[in-house]
Amino acid sequence: MPDSETVLPEQIFRFIVRYAKTLIVMSLLLFVGAVSFLPGLVKDTRSDAFLAADNPALVYRDKVKALFGLSDPMVVAVVTEDPQGIYNAETLSLVSWLTEKISALPNVDADRVVSLATESNIVGTEEGMEVNPFLDPIPSTPEQLQALRNAIHDFPLYLGTLVSETDNATLIVAEIIDDTDVEATYSQILDLVEQAPIKSGEQLHVAGEGAIAGYLGSYIDQDAQRLNPLAGVIITLIIIFAFRRLSPGLIGNVIIAASVLMTLGIMAANGTPFFVITNAMPVILIGISVADAIHVYSHYFELQARSPEANRKGLVVETMVEMWRPVTLTTLTTAAGFLGLYFASTMPPFIYFGLFTALGVCIAWFFSMVFLPATLALLQPSASRSFIRAHQENKPDLFSQLMQFLGRISVRFAPLTITLFVVLMAFGAYSASQLQVDENRIGTFHPSEAIVAADQAINNHLDGSNNLNIVIETPTAEDLFDPENLSRIEALQRFAETLPHVTGSTSIVDYLKQMNRALNEGASDAYTLPDSKDLTAQYFLLYSASGNPTDFQEEIDYDYRLANVRVTLNDGHFQETKPVVEALQHYISEEFNTDSISANLSGRVNLNYHWIKDLGASHVAGLGLALFLVWLVASLLFRSPVAGLYAMLPVVSSILLVYSAMVYLDIDLGIGTSMFASVAIGLGVDFAIHTIDRLRALYRLHEGHLDAALDALFPSTGRALFFNFLAIACGFGVLISSQVVPLNNFGTIVALSVTTSFIASMTLLPALIKVFRPQFIRVEFAPQSNQARWATTASVLVAVIFLGVLTWSSPGHADELPKGDWIVAQINQQDDGEYVTQRLSMTLVDSRGKTRERETLGYRKYFGDEKRTILYYSEPANVKGTAFLTYDYPNAELDDDQWLYLPALRKVRRISASDRGDYFLGTDFTYEDIKKERKIEAGDYYFTTLQQKDHSGQPAYLVEAKPRSEAIADELGYGRYQFWVDSRNWVVFAGEYWDPKGNPLKTLAAEDIRLVDGIWTRHKLTIKNLKTGHSTVFQVREVDYQTPVLDQVFTKRAMKKGF
Repeated sequence: MPDSETVLPEQIFRFIVRYAKTLIVMSLLLFVGAVSFLPGLVKDTRSDAFLAADNPALVYRDKVKALFGLSDPMVVAVVTEDPQGIYNAETLSLVSWLTEKISALPNVDADRVVSLATESNIVGTEEGMEVNPFLDPIPSTPEQLQALRNAIHDFPLYLGTLVSETDNATLIVAEIIDDTDVEATYSQILDLVEQAPIKSGEQLHVAGEGAIAGYLGSYIDQDAQRLNPLAGVIITLIIIFAFRRLSPGLIGNVIIAASVLMTLGIMAANGTPFFVITNAMPVILIGISVADAIHVYSHYFELQARSPEANRKGLVVETMVEMWRPVTLTTLTTAAGFLGLYFASTMPPFIYFGLFTALGVCIAWFFSMVFLPATLALLQPSASRSFIRAHQENKPDLFSQLMQFLGRISVRFAPLTITLFVVLMAFGAYSASQLQVDENRIGTFHPSEAIVAADQAINNHLDGSNNLNIVIETPTAEDLFDPENLSRIEALQRFAETLPHVTGSTSIVDYLKQMNRALNEGASDAYTLPDSKDLTAQYFLLYSASGNPTDFQEEIDYDYRLANVRVTLNDGHFQETKPVVEALQHYISEEFNTDSISANLSGRVNLNYHWIKDLGASHVAGLGLALFLVWLVASLLFRSPVAGLYAMLPVVSSILLVYSAMVYLDIDLGIGTSMFASVAIGLGVDFAIHTIDRLRALYRLHEGHLDAALDALFPSTGRALFFNFLAIACGFGVLISSQVVPLNNFGTIVALSVTTSFIASMTLLPALIKVFRPQFIRVEFAPQSNQARWATTASVLVAVIFLGVLTWSSPGHADELPKGDWIVAQINQQDDGEYVTQRLSMTLVDSRGKTRERETLGYRKYFGDEKRTILYYSEPANVKGTAFLTYDYPNAELDDDQWLYLPALRKVRRISASDRGDYFLGTDFTYEDIKKERKIEAGDYYFTTLQQKDHSGQPAYLVEAKPRSEAIADELGYGRYQFWVDSRNWVVFAGEYWDPKGNPLKTLAAEDIRLVDGIWTRHKLTIKNLKTGHSTVFQVREVDYQTPVLDQVFTKRAMKKGF
């Protein structure tokens, strides 16, 4: 008959046994409901995930990313063993092929792919400056190849960053459009690498932070698909071996599946992503989930062996009445250990790891308390004959004998046992002070992975793959034109390049020095900064004559108030980057910052510094809090602070021993290893809780004879704990085979920790109890203590759970409309005047709404079919007097001539001819747009009329233009475009443009269209680049088509004379 202590538990479990089928179905419905959310689980393998969203370093990095358009790119390295290095036609053709193919990928920003095939050489000539593509055409003769090599070595910006100083490696750097699709993009680049026409001695490597993020997701998936089933199989075999029965293994797997899959399903429902370290959670839950089943089955089969004829359902109730308490105690202490990680950590992956692992432990408890007894009552499994015979003949099996031998030795030599552990703990405490915090993102991968070799190749051959940004700030717009400020930036770069592992730096200073050199006949001693604010401003205007309006987006902001210095390092280990970050922080605060200029650190290296430097403190805080919570829960449940201390001793000894092992094995405190302590506490304390709780019961059973209670502990509870230990240790042993290096280290030290906790619980704990005979072992329970125990347990369970709560309209028919070619012919027949004089205001607006205003006076005149145009700048003041002259020749085979007059130099400089698709003077209009004005080059496109609509009472037509060839599309930069034209005046008033890959590119809107001197004139044009967010507004006024323009206006002499 049950005594008063067991009335309430017995009633509960009799209810579970009576309604077993119903409760099994309800449990499985809960399981299915939670698992249904699993398809919504997303991975987050970014290193940024280790910083809270409101972390100042991350917030500032995002601000810098928005300002300068910086992202983590994909990098393809081409390495060759050719004696000429990369300077041979085959390798250069390979670079060109890869560049073209990568640029065509849907998630790659073609405008931000950088390689020798996209970059141009800036060289000085007697007349001025020329900008010529490096690989157009691809050099093939020895003389051409040598000239290319000389050009690269004479261009400091590219040496080391794009081409190695030893000439045997070069890079293709690709910016990604959508970071969430980076995994697919990485796979596509790998496919291109496989298809690439490489020759003997050439190697291709794919690396960079973008590649790491792209590969890590699938890498983790592959690892999990191998590890988790392996852990499940091993643990299942252990259970079957322990009980010589299949059903315990099968039911144990249901509890495992519930704990793991329901937890992941709840994560998905909560919107919590699957982080890198989350890969360890399933293995942890597998070990924890099966532990309770082992203890329940062990006790159930023991009772069956004692009373073979007893009612099986009654044995289930008796088993659960006896086992609910230790199972609940271990659940609470285990959950408390993981919640210590949740409350102490500031890193989201650790926070959610602690929280959801604790939740998984609670799910395992629920299924052990409800589903397991219900299935036992329904299936009524029988103990194996060998198990029954061993108990009836009082002949313990080999494992019971082993545990009994271990226990007797430790109790017999209790003082020696205690002394040995004290020595080990003291040595561990000393070792803890020798631990080193270190981490490297690339270190997540196994050394045999291709991405590791790729990272090493870039670090060995070029400047490196690790970037640190220094953001320069000045108070007002155009302060960065000041030579003093530019000189301070130059000095900052020089200092940075003296630091260890820093291999180079790049900023707007380097571009300005290169331009200054080019405009001074390429003299080597002219590689210096411009000496005045006006000259700096005019250099930027000069560059814009042939550059993209966003060319310097990564180096300087639109107001010329903010700048970015990118520092490159060849080692990403925290211990190597930490001195660099701290030295730069000191230099900036002590030597650089003034009232007129300041700097802040940002970028990948700085972000990694900020979250890794807190790893040690987070580890200590998590350890301390987990120990406190475990002590508190154990003290409350055993109603003794001393009992709480005893329960902690085995896990404390295991943690200290692990510290010793980490120092000996040269394992650093990193992502995986830093969370071992909380995990080890949560797992290891179970052994101590079972030992103390069972020993108290045996002490009462043997009427206060401690030796008899200790002797009875080891064959039964010790055997169950041994198989519990085997299940957990083998589960974590599986992690040792993980290809994810942090998980490999994590599995090694947790397996060691669990082993130590088990041994300490079976040796140190009994020895301490034998020597000191603590009061909590001898407590006599009052009759009413049952309710108190339930109340205490329930209140602690509620508290732990409470702490864990997270909380277009359709087109017309083309055959009913005027032909597209006819409409274009009408457009081109409209008169635009033999000459014109007008004032043009240019407003350039960046993606953040910042503007640049330029005022010009322009003249245009036809000399036969040749068109000449000149623009004089009147505002802003620092470019006043600058003049731009262009001769547009009708023969497409001839390059247009272009000159720029810079007042600060008092010289006219000839600049290289621009392609038709190049951007005009830093605007979003192309040279072709400006050259054709309101007309369209009919020979470039096929035209189709798509639609007609009413426009101011007259028909307007929508016409689509598609390039006649891929070459034309690439030259113009348009894959197609559509425009609306008013049939009253045949003026285009709106348009949409797509790039050659079919992505939306630009929109055009024309306003204030009216007659001037009998010619329809668009007074306001707005064009917006949909990729960059940059836009340009042209407004013309004082338009005069009647006053003749003299021929001498369009001369270099007139440029100097001004308007």
